[in-house]
Amino acid sequence: MTNHDLPRDAIRTLREALSWKYPSDAEVRRFLSDIGLDATRIAFHNRADLTWYSVLDEAQKRGGRWVRAVLDRAIEDYPQDEVLRRLRDGAPVRYAEGPSITALPWRGSGGQALEKILGAQSSLVPVSFLQIGTLRERAVARVQVADGSLGTGFLVPGELLVTNHHVLPDRGAAAGATVQFNYQRTVDGRDADPEELRFDPGTFFATSSDDDCTIVKVAGEPSTRWGTIALQPARVQIGDRVNVIQHPGGEQKQLSFFHNLVAYVGDGRVQYLTDTLPGSSGSPVFNKDWQLVALHHSGGWLVEPGSRERFFRNEGIHVDRVLDVLHRVG
Repeated sequence: MTNHDLPRDAIRTLREALSWKYPSDAEVRRFLSDIGLDATRIAFHNRADLTWYSVLDEAQKRGGRWVRAVLDRAIEDYPQDEVLRRLRDGAPVRYAEGPSITALPWRGSGGQALEKILGAQSSLVPVSFLQIGTLRERAVARVQVADGSLGTGFLVPGELLVTNHHVLPDRGAAAGATVQFNYQRTVDGRDADPEELRFDPGTFFATSSDDDCTIVKVAGEPSTRWGTIALQPARVQIGDRVNVIQHPGGEQKQLSFFHNLVAYVGDGRVQYLTDTLPGSSGSPVFNKDWQLVALHHSGGWLVEPGSRERFFRNEGIHVDRVLDVLHRVG
């Protein structure tokens, strides 16, 4: 065994770690490009564990230094990851595993299975997910229009609120509307004290009916109390998990993060299975790292762009299109 070789059990541990960290084929392809490993020799299975089995098998065939290159590249992305560091240092990696299912009085079908990732991608997130989500939700607000209709919006830097064009279609609608921050329940089940503010469309107003997006100034400097959500380019792809903070039905603020897979991305649209209701229009759509990826705007039997097929999904405007709306005026 050379200095570059890893034992078989270490290869298996590395494969599991890589499957969690780079679950999609697109991520694997980028990874291979970074280290110079030929992607045409890899069997992509649309299942991370099998794809990474193929990657590491090819790396071993080409020599131990290629396995080391895979490990070193992963450590560049995750320098604090204890498992990767122990593999690099040749230290053992052990997990506390449950008993083999074959040792239990189980009469179902299937072979041995310990704890596993059950989907194509891991749904595990760090506990900081909860803390970051709490920070993000503060900038999400309910929009009340003069005609009685309700929507959702979220504050971005510059005291600007992003919502849908069909919520605030013009300066007149914005001038007559109000925005309510902190319209929600507290941890002890009581109604929180909301703050209601007016819009200032005379200072800034931008809208697009094509991309169903409106961006308008809010008076009163709400960001000093409620914070903002970063508005910047982001990548989202099929199979990602997305969460929506919203005022469904115009009710108090809620979060939808179950059954939340992305089903389509393209033509400036993101379609997903995350639950919403009327009143959720204008809600921010986040990836699992709480980065804004889309502006929610509709749902139901939607046509998938580029095809004639309809699917029962929800849909948002890709954040890149929202940035386009902002830059046309700003």
